[in-house]
Amino acid sequence: QRSTDKRLALLELLMSSRKAFAFSGLEKQLSISMDRVTIYRTLHTFEKVGLVVKMVDSHGNSLFMFNHNDHSKLRHPHFRCKVCELVVCLPALPSEYIEQLEKFEIGEMSFLMEGLCHDCNNIDKDNCATEKRSERI
Repeated sequence: QRSTDKRLALLELLMSSRKAFAFSGLEKQLSISMDRVTIYRTLHTFEKVGLVVKMVDSHGNSLFMFNHNDHSKLRHPHFRCKVCELVVCLPALPSEYIEQLEKFEIGEMSFLMEGLCHDCNNIDKDNCATEKRSERI
């Protein structure tokens, strides 16, 4: 596949962040105009060659992030903060777990946990504490 300005713009956006983007988010944040079909095909190509990791969130939405780590060899879960959208690679699954899975033909394996990261959790607690204090006054 050849590199084009559009592909490079999409790749640069993905590389510049530790977030996983929904399709609509990518479309809005791109620095150049790109139609939906081109974005979709480019993401699919990037995924096939290992540049992009695709995950599915708890609402069934596809999320795409740059493959900062080598996801082809390690089978590990991810954590995504619902507030700041940071995505963190968690430690690899235990070998006993993987050995059990090897008995099956797995088409896709996606592990995405969602919640609040440490920073956002502390902000939320601070806001709750402030609200409770103001209620008492």
